[in-house]
Amino acid sequence: MCFSRFLMIFSIIYIDSFSSIAGATDLKPPLIPHHALYTMNLVESYGNGGLRNARGAMTYEFKDQCDGWSVESKVYLRLQYGNLPEVENIRSMATWESKDGLIFHFRLKDENNGKLTEEIIGIAKLDGTGLGGLVEYTKPTPGGIVLPQGTIFPTTHIQSLIQYARKGGKHTTKIMFDGATLDNPYEVSGVIGIGSGGEYLSPLLLKVLDKITNWKIRMAYFPINGKKETPDIELDIEMRADGIVSRILQEFEGYSIEARLNQINFLGRADC
Repeated sequence: MCFSRFLMIFSIIYIDSFSSIAGATDLKPPLIPHHALYTMNLVESYGNGGLRNARGAMTYEFKDQCDGWSVESKVYLRLQYGNLPEVENIRSMATWESKDGLIFHFRLKDENNGKLTEEIIGIAKLDGTGLGGLVEYTKPTPGGIVLPQGTIFPTTHIQSLIQYARKGGKHTTKIMFDGATLDNPYEVSGVIGIGSGGEYLSPLLLKVLDKITNWKIRMAYFPINGKKETPDIELDIEMRADGIVSRILQEFEGYSIEARLNQINFLGRADC
């Protein structure tokens, strides 16, 4: 089971002050540091003996570190399969991506009932914008992989999605490395449609967040090193034009889990 995409999608949520760059649709949106909380629940489950219940939350903190963006995020879930006792799963990820999009540090830890089940640590570097690069892992085992030409990192990927959607784009495919699994990098296909407005926001959040254009984006992740015709992971996200994701639905084989925005607080900018 992999909840990494929740971490990577939410760890790069940001606020875009479009009023300051009116008409400059090719510029990267300015990012505003913030802290957010999401609630998570089981939406649907199929078959006998599968996932019976899932509940939890995700927290993350997005900070401006002057030359880059740092993120600390955690997914807390309690999972019950069939009549078995609940399992407590905690999946945490910390990343730093340079503002030029060329360097990406990542650290992931996964625990079940307090026991470490997975740890991934490394650094990825690109040779330049639009070029390939290298990843160096220190955990789970030292080693490296080559990144193909055109690879981008998570924040750059989300920025490109927003820019493309604002221009009316409907489908885009990028090669993306996010460090969330050892199957990286992925070819990520995004299909962009009309969003649901404020349907997934609580009355309190509707008072805090201005009405703004939003999109529903269907994202499918295909490992570039595999030959599968079906994606490893599929997500539906509700993303606003200011960069805030109000909802994400991750589909697994036999069940789907939703994460929905519950609280958001804005943090101060770095004094660079």
